[in-house]
Amino acid sequence: MYASTVKCRLIGTLLALGVLASTNASAQGDRIIMGVFPGVESGQAEAAEILDRYMPLAEYLTAKTGIQVLVAPVKLPARAIKEMVEGRSIYKLFFGPPVFASEAIHSANYLPLVVEQERIRGFFVVKADNKLQSLKDFADTTRVAMPGPKLLLSILANETLAQQKVMLKPEARRHISSTDGIQLALDNGMVDVAVMRDRFLKKALAEKPSAYRVVGPLVDAPGFALIVHKSVPDKVRARLQQAALALNEDGSARAAQARAGLKTSPFVAGKDDEFQALQRMMTIWAS
Repeated sequence: MYASTVKCRLIGTLLALGVLASTNASAQGDRIIMGVFPGVESGQAEAAEILDRYMPLAEYLTAKTGIQVLVAPVKLPARAIKEMVEGRSIYKLFFGPPVFASEAIHSANYLPLVVEQERIRGFFVVKADNKLQSLKDFADTTRVAMPGPKLLLSILANETLAQQKVMLKPEARRHISSTDGIQLALDNGMVDVAVMRDRFLKKALAEKPSAYRVVGPLVDAPGFALIVHKSVPDKVRARLQQAALALNEDGSARAAQARAGLKTSPFVAGKDDEFQALQRMMTIWAS
């Protein structure tokens, strides 16, 4: 029954998107397409899984605004951004991680509607017996494990090091694709310092309470964001923003289902300046 429901939702959405794309009506007065990219780790999920997770948000926005919101899962974010920049995108509304949102705001005429209240935070972590006490103790050869250079934690780590005037040699940055791999590299002494997201650090400390120590926080960044294209009328944007903010305190079953799918902290109104700051970091460090 569950698989059948998901399949029917996906087929219905794809048919609707086909009709809208063929008529070039991706955003009209009573309907709008919301692209969704869950982020790097969950981006490999099947389209049906993505659709089932975010459909409740679309249904909630539809019920609150009277605007039909359709969900379009995105598995290739680079292609989606390219189409947005070129003005060929069917997405006039988009929900995704901060790096994607920042790029769309900077390059493709999108505006932030709402963003997670909880900002994304990370830390420089060492083994408990390491002699490093703060970032000031880092040498240019201090080996630091971090994700790939275009990923958010690496961008934030490099920005933090630059602000603290820590100049690492290129080979001192060890890019490792998985969070488990970063922790393993620290455990095995392959690196001196690991860059960890706050949630992962909390889990690591719970498993090994006396194994690690924080030597400094990263600069933070906004969380997941709901963004909208500037071509969407002001009144429609306002209605969508009000509906998304109402989700925070709404006690209805529909709202609870939408929040469960999102897996985010409560929303607050989005601000251009926080994404401008992130875009500046991305321009410097993600190249």
